[in-house]
Amino acid sequence: MIKVTAVYRWREGATFNHDYYHSEHMRIARAALQPLGLVRLESDRVLYPGEPRPGQIVALTNAFFGDLTQAQAAAKATMAELSADIPNYTNIQPDSYFAQVLEHPVTA
Repeated sequence: MIKVTAVYRWREGATFNHDYYHSEHMRIARAALQPLGLVRLESDRVLYPGEPRPGQIVALTNAFFGDLTQAQAAAKATMAELSADIPNYTNIQPDSYFAQVLEHPVTA
């Protein structure tokens, strides 16, 4: 399993519309990625006890695919569409990376 993660780090003057991101942008992402092998899509709203400080992660997305070839092809095919939606919810440019997901089952 391969995970593609986009991470949004707070900076001075940043804005982030979590409602839009977790509803509309995730709908757009799911529709674009599902035909390309998307297995699971998650989005996180990171919680802090106060206002976020520069460098802190405020949101992230994980998109899961069966293998690296699928994940890379999906990212390449949808990058323009998904990037075009970013100004609708933030002025932060996300950092993204690919990772192999390793499972560590919990036993009773």
